[in-house]
Amino acid sequence: MVEGPGCTLNGERISARVQKGQRVKEMRGSMFTTKGFKQEINHAIQRLKGCQYTGVDTLGKELFLYFGTNALRVHFGMNGSMRINGAQKKHSVGSGSVPVLEIHLDNDKVCFFDSTVELRLSGDCEKRVQALQSLDVCSPVFIPSRSAEAVRRHGSRMLCDVLLDQAVMPGVGNIIKNEALFDAGLHPAVKVEQLSDEQLHHLVKMTRDFTLLFYKCRKSGSALSTHYKVYKRPRCGRCSGAVTVCRLGDNARMTYFCERCQKCDTTSIYIRSHVRSQLPVRNTLISWASSGGAANENVAKREEEDWTCHLCTLLNRPAAKSCDACLTPRAPVHREDAPAPCSTDLVRYACTAFTKPREERKLNWRSAFGTSTLLFSDLSEVPELSHGEMPASSSRPCKKMRIDGSPSNKLGAHTTAGMERSPSSPSTPPLCASHGRPALLRVVHKDGDNKGRRFYACTLPREAKCNFFQWADLHFPFCHHGKRCVVRTVLKLGPNNGRDFYTCGFQKDSPLTRQPNSSQNGSCGCSNVGPPGKMKL
Repeated sequence: MVEGPGCTLNGERISARVQKGQRVKEMRGSMFTTKGFKQEINHAIQRLKGCQYTGVDTLGKELFLYFGTNALRVHFGMNGSMRINGAQKKHSVGSGSVPVLEIHLDNDKVCFFDSTVELRLSGDCEKRVQALQSLDVCSPVFIPSRSAEAVRRHGSRMLCDVLLDQAVMPGVGNIIKNEALFDAGLHPAVKVEQLSDEQLHHLVKMTRDFTLLFYKCRKSGSALSTHYKVYKRPRCGRCSGAVTVCRLGDNARMTYFCERCQKCDTTSIYIRSHVRSQLPVRNTLISWASSGGAANENVAKREEEDWTCHLCTLLNRPAAKSCDACLTPRAPVHREDAPAPCSTDLVRYACTAFTKPREERKLNWRSAFGTSTLLFSDLSEVPELSHGEMPASSSRPCKKMRIDGSPSNKLGAHTTAGMERSPSSPSTPPLCASHGRPALLRVVHKDGDNKGRRFYACTLPREAKCNFFQWADLHFPFCHHGKRCVVRTVLKLGPNNGRDFYTCGFQKDSPLTRQPNSSQNGSCGCSNVGPPGKMKL
């Protein structure tokens, strides 16, 4: 899902690169040829030809393009993207290669891929932006107190539902929801009415902070995944405990949380006004004691830290004298004569420096054992380190040479996370018949009778791979339709959460599932929970 920071950056790119006052010369795209779109809406959008482009606005995950009295509302959905004048990376041939909408102006061209486009009135869009921009977590005019009041009105709802409500906190997506709840130390199933005012304001602050972190990483090209603590991680980034994965809330969205760090009992989570906060805070050291009262070189000084504006809560660079959003001057740093015995100063981690990675060059080298990729980095600008000093790139693992033919730790798009350790798969994969290499476990994603089934294939690149193929589910039981079962994971909260089980591979709404012995919900009733290798039907 393209969340608020990504939509905000798309709006900034259009505002900076597309000049106002240009007229629409032509509008085309797949939305005018696909049968699923309403023809009357398409004809109405076509009437924008000749209209003058007057500006762009963003609100949460929505982008508004104004053409006089009419406007286009663009929602990027799960995998939406945008291209201006063809400068960005071209899409690969597939479902997203054809733009949904192309807007040809006098001097520029804007293309939208995998997005939803609607025609609105400009006046209605402007009123909506003005009414909700102070609740938009990506907006420079975000007001935390008003956001807390909006959340408080939904006292009977769970936090995981309220944070994703675009009428309450526009711009919050599933990544921000999971990480903000972790930073606030709150369980996703906690209801709003259980929070105190101080806890609620802290939750809003953590949501805003991670949104700005999201925005900075996307704008600078830094990897956001290095800041994940629970989202799509098997272990908690703080306590190394197991991360619970489930579908929670009214919309059954995927939710990740740590049962150790995130409490259901809000009475055990509190904030003291004069002492260090008992709530977990990102990038801080708890109970960091200065040795002998002397300054530690590994600890940043107050004037070297990123500072938060007290008016709009924007996280600014240490060198900034005023806020980048509201131009509020930075508050003076109070220096004490005697150092405190315990401080929560930030350590100079590389994750606080949002800089683009070094230029790297890749060289493919083909040999008898496969294709190797050599990675060359420019080390001329790396400073000379003193004894005991940590390099700046130590926060994330360095890239090493990888042979494409060997199985990688990070599975590709056609594999599933955790598949290699699944109890349903053999401990040793079969060897490729032509090359004698261990085969790679994959999953069928193509629609049909075999969708969801697992198979082994050659690990070499497409130009060098052989035709080796072997089903990996031949030891799986059959369902009531005579088809091989597929392995799924329990996402429901309870004692079986995280366990694998066999189930029918057909969809619940498929007519093939409506058998005389089938259950009421449409499944064939052949699902069992437990280790797949030991189950019997």
